Amino acid sequence: MSLFSYAAAQGNIRARLSRLLNRPTWDHLLEVNTPAELGQFLARTSVAVAVASDGRLHLQALRGEVAAAAGTLVRFLPRGSRELLAWYNRRFEIENLKTVLRAVHYGLDRPRTVGSLIPLGSTRWRWDALVEAGSIPAVIEQIRDSPYARPLENAMERYQHERRLFYLEIAVDLFYFQRLVRLIESQSGKDGADARRFLGRWIAVQNVVWAYRYRIYGRMTPEEIINYTLHRAFSAGLDTVRRVALGSPLAIEAERLGFRLSPGLSEVKALTEIEILAERERFQLASSMIGRPLFHLGGALAYIWLLEAEVRDLIVLVEGKTIGLRGAEIASRLVRATGMRAA
Repeated sequence: MSLFSYAAAQGNIRARLSRLLNRPTWDHLLEVNTPAELGQFLARTSVAVAVASDGRLHLQALRGEVAAAAGTLVRFLPRGSRELLAWYNRRFEIENLKTVLRAVHYGLDRPRTVGSLIPLGSTRWRWDALVEAGSIPAVIEQIRDSPYARPLENAMERYQHERRLFYLEIAVDLFYFQRLVRLIESQSGKDGADARRFLGRWIAVQNVVWAYRYRIYGRMTPEEIINYTLHRAFSAGLDTVRRVALGSPLAIEAERLGFRLSPGLSEVKALTEIEILAERERFQLASSMIGRPLFHLGGALAYIWLLEAEVRDLIVLVEGKTIGLRGAEIASRLVRATGMRAA
């Protein structure tokens, strides 16, 4: 039955692959001079659905397209991998939830907040109603039937005591990733290997990045760093977090993960570089996988990652054009190879 399921998934993926922007298109996008020209050109491509009438690119709509594509693939997969991919896809729901929490906590402009949400057609809540909730407890009450309510409730005491939104956000993040780890560990055979190769690697890098952010930006104690990271994160679990918390240089931990950082970087710049290197590794892995038969979980993950990379690079492109960067400068920040190189 899993073979038939993956045959259907492969058909869906193959039909969608032609919609990804190709290299000549990316080279042309880098050459345009203004955001307006960029919007005009994109309006003639497969991402036209996210181009507004004034030429602006609605980036959150593109992210909603990623969520929708993954949601479609979920329906084709066998039960175990279906549950895993469905949970992986809920990261968009969690991002919206954190946007709501920030809006309520800081009293942000509500129409603007609603406009910044990722459109999720299958969501179980009305996000605009959550934004109007008025208080964090009211938000939690409205999502009482969701798996996120309990982690948020557990973090409420410290949030109310210190009035730091961090405790609510990290409670949801840790809950999400801990469950994702368990779902990956429950996979066996080829799907299990694919889950570890794709998602396990991503989680390990995420855990290292968290730990260094807490140390560099948050000035957290070793105990706090350990408390707010994953203890089971494949190649970067508790032992790695302990080393980071006790002062291990980022270059050393990056090398343990297989990344060689540029010499002489500050820890802040090195942290940015490891994130870019990890994204490029993901893109290359997905690109190499997509040329093979896709009768396995890795094929579905590879396609989703290529779609995510496209949206990520479009965001970088739009932001770069907006602040006036040259095409070659923007190209150096993309995860994909292009014909342009920075001088």
